Amino acid sequence: MLLEVKNLVVKYGQISALNGISLDVEEGKLTCLLGANGAGKSTLVKTLSGLMKPFKGEILFNGENIAGLPTHEIFKRGIIQCPEGRRIFPRQTVYENLKMGAYNRKDNEIQSDIEKYYQQFPILKERRNQKAGLLSGGEQQMLAICRALMGRPKFLLLDEPSMGLAPKIVKEVFETISQIKRQGITILLIEQNAKQALRIADYGYVLDVGHITMHDSAEKLFQNETLQKAYFGG
Repeated sequence: MLLEVKNLVVKYGQISALNGISLDVEEGKLTCLLGANGAGKSTLVKTLSGLMKPFKGEILFNGENIAGLPTHEIFKRGIIQCPEGRRIFPRQTVYENLKMGAYNRKDNEIQSDIEKYYQQFPILKERRNQKAGLLSGGEQQMLAICRALMGRPKFLLLDEPSMGLAPKIVKEVFETISQIKRQGITILLIEQNAKQALRIADYGYVLDVGHITMHDSAEKLFQNETLQKAYFGG
């Protein structure tokens, strides 16, 4: 396993947000973590990214326990987050946002990577000199994902990429994630949109009030009646 979370406990003061959760993410696979607001998804993202320190438990990445390491050290190991709410740099151009994604790189292939993503997402090429804040919500999400990819992640953490987007745009975003999956990049997808997430995932976990309540192959979770009633509306 590329990532192994073991008995992770994270607290806000005396209140436990994650209560001893365990999950695995296999290399080259797309694993989704489903849960409603307040389930603890954001806390897990912050802990995996080094923004919060666990009270207890391990986070093994390539066999190394990275729990509690500072964010820049986790980034150096190849764990790159595409944050909730996109968080692009609105006053910078599309091109400048992409360059920022590669700020930690020293190689000579940054421009060729930018051109690669321009080919994959022609709208970004078309608007490369436009300020990113003027893009639509869907275009900003594609830019945010590509900016994360510019860091050449070994492990991509996608935090609520469909949040606040119209249904048609949500479909486009998930098609984009499917393209990335086909490139062999390991992905942990944090989502409320269970139906869309399970359609493209290999494996899934359900988080509810700090506990993992269900996990299985994405196909089996998609067919699970309990999950359908909770997330599919019937």
